[in-house]
Amino acid sequence: MDIGSVNQNALLGISRGLNQASTASGKLASAEQLNNESSTKDTAKALVELQQASVQVQTSAKVAQTAGDVIGSIIDIHA
Repeated sequence: MDIGSVNQNALLGISRGLNQASTASGKLASAEQLNNESSTKDTAKALVELQQASVQVQTSAKVAQTAGDVIGSIIDIHA
């Protein structure tokens, strides 16, 4: 597997996680502010989605960091 594609996939994962977080937080804000009453089920679902997004961003960032570390090691070996 190409290191460049690993970095690209990591950035894609971060982007998707951020989009998911934005959507979930929007659901939370609209449910509570517009209706002044939100179902517990909808709120819980949005909170779970927000947590999933957080984990996805963190994991993708770790993948990007590891790919960078591998590139650094390869450069050190060839130098």
